[in-house]
Amino acid sequence: MKLIDPMDYSLNPLLTSLQGNILKGHGREHTTHIFIHFDKDKIKSVKNWIRQFTAEYVVSFKQQLRERELFKRNNIPGKLFSSFFLTNSGYEYLGFNDVTSKLNDEAFVAGMKNRIDRNNDPVVGDWEKCYREDVHAMILLADDEKGRMGKAASVILQEIDAFARVCHVEYGNAIRNKYNDGLEHFGYVDGISQPLFLKDEVEDFHSYHNTTDNTVYFDPAADPELVLVRDPFTDDPDAFGSYFVFRKLEQNVRGFKNAEEAAGKKMFPDKMDEEKREIIGAMIVGRYEDGTPVVVDNEEGMIGSGKFNNFNYDKDPSGGRCPHFAHIRKTNPRHNFNSADDHLSHRIARRGIPFGHRDVDTALDPEGLQFPESGVGLLFMCFQKSIVNQFEFIQQNWANNPNFPSAFDPFAKNDEVDLIIGQPHQKPPRDYQFPFPYNSSGNLQVSMKQFVTMKGGEYFFAPSIPFLQSINSNE
Repeated sequence: MKLIDPMDYSLNPLLTSLQGNILKGHGREHTTHIFIHFDKDKIKSVKNWIRQFTAEYVVSFKQQLRERELFKRNNIPGKLFSSFFLTNSGYEYLGFNDVTSKLNDEAFVAGMKNRIDRNNDPVVGDWEKCYREDVHAMILLADDEKGRMGKAASVILQEIDAFARVCHVEYGNAIRNKYNDGLEHFGYVDGISQPLFLKDEVEDFHSYHNTTDNTVYFDPAADPELVLVRDPFTDDPDAFGSYFVFRKLEQNVRGFKNAEEAAGKKMFPDKMDEEKREIIGAMIVGRYEDGTPVVVDNEEGMIGSGKFNNFNYDKDPSGGRCPHFAHIRKTNPRHNFNSADDHLSHRIARRGIPFGHRDVDTALDPEGLQFPESGVGLLFMCFQKSIVNQFEFIQQNWANNPNFPSAFDPFAKNDEVDLIIGQPHQKPPRDYQFPFPYNSSGNLQVSMKQFVTMKGGEYFFAPSIPFLQSINSNE
């Protein structure tokens, strides 16, 4: 495959068969996630409903692109978005006994509960109760109009009550700063670095960054094969799906901000340098709150910071500007450390959205006691061709690994576990070496523990629309 040109009509069968949100985020402000366990001996009713649900709700990638074009050209907003996912046990419930051989990603087959050792997640007994259950399917609803989404969810919940039990419902709500950039609950611009699969989006990237042949430090272009999997349960040659990861990650915002303030005071004890203390949080993330990369600038406010992504770490091999433990550096090193392994092959298409509500907006510079310790976080979601080689590789080999990248790079001096998504549970706080900024020498050693706790999740597959439309319709 190659970059997708929406105007290339030879791709129409692929665009029509593929569920939306895989190759480009749906872009809605609000989401509802319905987790389902199908009732025993209701398989015929379940299959009939899946076909009906697909016809009425599921949005194809072609429809998503058409809505994007209508919004860009005529400012017509998109309608309700929906997609549908199945777990390995969901396929087995539907009678696909060969799912483990046809969708044979080891992680998908086992399920997230059985991959705790791989991901270093909390034991299942510490997950939220709803995620301990056996989930067969998940429905994603998304809309800018919260009321319309709620009405659709109410109708769908009534329908599935006849043949299934709802394990749980999660709600996501976008958070934005004054520049309309999307944030996560720590207050940092999120989702800047993504693989881009559309020709026009890659062109926009280069135009935005004013790149020339000698100024391309990072190329986000990605072949759709990075995330697409041929759907083995249909004969349609243009039918593709994608493996899908869902994780609920709770953020201790107060703990993060208190740690930032305490370490910041040690690094900059003078009251006149109070504003400089935020560099601690920026080093943990790898960007300042407005998106400015710490490897590029010593303070936030660079032009285009909320979208800037044309950089690498070639001029900072020791981590003297951006520590190797910084979240964006651990999970996207922008460099091959092993000649036999292409780091770009591990990229994932992230589609997360915050959950929970803040009582005090981060833009108001709240005091420590106004930050939540629980109840808020990120509904992390991503698409990939292989959960093992993409999501789990990043989680285990990079984020959780205190010796990455120093095991491969003699110049790396300050790697450790990723403080944002790393999951070193049942271990004490770890020592982190924060480099002094502004061309100073030396490091500040700070003991810190994780600020994010995984509360549960599951591995899914996003089937092709032809499969969903015709699922055993001859029975």
